[in-house]
This record gives sequence, structure tokens and C-alpha cells, in this order.
Amino acid sequence: MMPPPGSMRLRADRAAPRLLACALLVAASACGGGRALPGSDPFSGAGTATEARIRVRNSNFYDATLIALGDNGRRRLGTVGGNSTAVFTMPWEFSGGLRIQIDLLAGPTCTTDVVMVNPGDTVELEIMSDANGSFCR
Repeated sequence: MMPPPGSMRLRADRAAPRLLACALLVAASACGGGRALPGSDPFSGAGTATEARIRVRNSNFYDATLIALGDNGRRRLGTVGGNSTAVFTMPWEFSGGLRIQIDLLAGPTCTTDVVMVNPGDTVELEIMSDANGSFCR
């Protein structure tokens, strides 16, 4: 026997905000990820991207300071004002995955899950407006 249609929808409506709040790191999308220039020696390493970009949309009221965390250490990316967008470019010095620590002014500190990033990739990060301590690690 199937449950009434309204009860399934209510459950899905409740889960959606939780999933959005937990998923701070939206996606890492390959944007030309480290391709060599046409006509160049693909094994020379010349013409390959050595940087990664992080595009941040801060939907929260508070300013956020961002720090990139990787196997080789940490690097301060910068600050994104409340309800604004910023793009950071950083030299790619990490051998493994990338995590981003988000320190909200007068709020919690959150760390994203690990995302595999290659030189030339762009990482999209959205800081949700209702980010609070219960969704932070």
C-alpha cells in the first residue's frame, strides 16, 4: 500500500533544506583542466595550468574568511563579504584533495568535505544563509 502523496512530499520538503545546508561545497568542475597548447610537446609541461580558481558565493549575512586545506598545508584565500561573490586564484601546490575552511565572522567555523581538484579547475563554493554550528565539522 502506498503512503498518501502529501506525506511523501512533506518528507522531501523537510530534507531539502538540510541537504542544501550540509552541501556547502557544490561542485568542482573541470574548466580546461591542464591541457597543453596545440602544437606543443605534451610531455614538456609547458603551457599547462598551474593554478586553481575558487568561486565563492556567500549567501550568509556575515563576512567569511576562507582557508584552503590540503596535504601540503594551508593557504589563506581571502575574505568574502556577506551576501556577495568573490573569485580567488591560487597556485596549485596540493597533491591530493582540497578542503576549504570557512570562518564566519561572529559565527561558526566550517570545513568542507574533500574535493579532488586538478590545476586549471574551478571550484564552486556556496556558503548558505542558514549555516550554523550543527552543520559544521
